[in-house]
Amino acid sequence: MRPRDFSVVISLCALFAVLLMTQTVRSQPLPLWLQGDPSDTDPDLERLNRSFVRLAEKVRPAVVHVRVEPTKARGSGFIIDSQGYILTAHHVVNEAKDIEIRLANRQRLRGEIVAADAQVDFAIIKINGEREFPVLPLSDSDILRVGELVGSLGYPFGLESSLHVGIVSRRGRRQNTLAAFDHIQVDSPANSGESGGPLVNMKGHVVGMLTQASENRTIGFAVPINVIKAMIPRLLSGEKIAWGWLGVKLSELTLELADGLGVSPVRGVLVSSVAADQPADRAGVLSRDIILAVDDIAVDRVGEILRVIKGTEVGNEVTLTIFRSGETFVVPVKLGKKPMAQDDHEG
Repeated sequence: MRPRDFSVVISLCALFAVLLMTQTVRSQPLPLWLQGDPSDTDPDLERLNRSFVRLAEKVRPAVVHVRVEPTKARGSGFIIDSQGYILTAHHVVNEAKDIEIRLANRQRLRGEIVAADAQVDFAIIKINGEREFPVLPLSDSDILRVGELVGSLGYPFGLESSLHVGIVSRRGRRQNTLAAFDHIQVDSPANSGESGGPLVNMKGHVVGMLTQASENRTIGFAVPINVIKAMIPRLLSGEKIAWGWLGVKLSELTLELADGLGVSPVRGVLVSSVAADQPADRAGVLSRDIILAVDDIAVDRVGEILRVIKGTEVGNEVTLTIFRSGETFVVPVKLGKKPMAQDDHEG
């Protein structure tokens, strides 16, 4: 073959190869998505996003999973002391003998209850270890405001801790008595297994401990951390705190009852019955009295009265503002200790 003919053959082969490659490329399917541009971001949103990531990274190491045998109860907790002291909800570990604590690194350790209070619903657990544990610092819950961003962490499914972010939707009234508190209401989910987990501000400092949730679990309720801080030294010293008892049954005041009793405008809570020889009876409270206020704080719901009474220690005095037969007067009552057989819904 002459060189010129050979050159032509080579050129034809090269052209055929290019056509074949082009056909192969065209036969490949196009991508089914649009790849996002990493630089396409809002700076303010990106800073907020990084803040939430840092919050989770800061808080998560000190949040633990609490497991109770043989009741199979599950909950969360958080470490408040480097020697292994943990806060959790009392109802998670109530009457537990064997408690397993799983740390964020999945290490499992045995825990022991060293102090607890059912009224406030918190317990202190001690775990043993030959190292210092990561700790969550505690904040001042009294300065918390409605509308503040807060985060909650817990183990809703028992495997990995989860972070929820919401706002404080209701702060509640502050009381002078130790445990007469309103829960901090948070506009974020509270799932099963997260009881005992921390509620933190955007600094990663604890402002409360989750103990309750709404029926549909879209709203969480936390015990203010200041209430727990006030009780920890007393409980660790071995002191037994007894909470107050009034000795009455209470009910909401309906419009019909208010008309019959001459209450206008309608306000207060009805005393349905008074237990004999109990604090209210000894102070002169009568059935069908209407309690308008406790310690000068107006009340309209049964729960508001019970919260104050059951959050005030035995032996302390409360003043009841009472409406009876068209007259209003103040009755001081020295609180006693609840008899063992009484219903928890009584006060």
